[in-house]
Amino acid sequence: MRELLPAASGRAERRLKETIAQIAGDAAEQKFGKLCANFPDDGDIEDAAWTLAAVVAPGEDFDGMRGQLDKWGATLARKLAGKDTVIQQCNTMAALLGSELGFRGNEDDYYAEENSLLPRVIEHRRGNPITLCLVYIAVGRRAGLAVQGVALPGHFVVRVGGVFFDPFHGGRRLQLEDCQKLLESQSLELQPHHLLPCKPRVMLARILNNLLHAAETGDPTLGEKLHGWLQVLQRATV
Repeated sequence: MRELLPAASGRAERRLKETIAQIAGDAAEQKFGKLCANFPDDGDIEDAAWTLAAVVAPGEDFDGMRGQLDKWGATLARKLAGKDTVIQQCNTMAALLGSELGFRGNEDDYYAEENSLLPRVIEHRRGNPITLCLVYIAVGRRAGLAVQGVALPGHFVVRVGGVFFDPFHGGRRLQLEDCQKLLESQSLELQPHHLLPCKPRVMLARILNNLLHAAETGDPTLGEKLHGWLQVLQRATV
């Protein structure tokens, strides 16, 4: 059907695009449902994010966005040459993604649906904490840097070894007292388990919860699907 698009125009072109999107959307929903039912603790969170995006934006081509992550990963790998300490490596990543490329939190519209979709965050360089952290994880992996998510209550951050930093605030480095301050608004005391690396399966559940929050008012149909996938993900034992 895609091969027919260049020759189509007007109503025929619109109808063809709608049909392609419908078929792609159905396939993506089936794939994502199976993914949730079988997603292991250490599953591929980036692949899950691309599949989720294909559900929300059926038929859209994400190859360019994936390629952008590849380019940033290659750039980071070059910049990491000679950076032997974890602090140097974290500073280099934050300088590239936070300062040079401008990734940071969307504080003007925090709960917008697009903040939970990886391709939209790559496109606009704005997002919520967990999806911005996913960008850091994906770029770091391509550069050979083991970036891990950290599910602080109410605010997702990342770590490399024992160094923590916050992609939502431009990649600023976090000390333990900074992590404690992030919990104070919830009247919580920082505990050692709060700082442990987050399993990709937990990360996927938080992404779905964020998107569900946005969809419940703006897209009830999507919200119903997300609720079902969350239940499947939480029931699954792998």
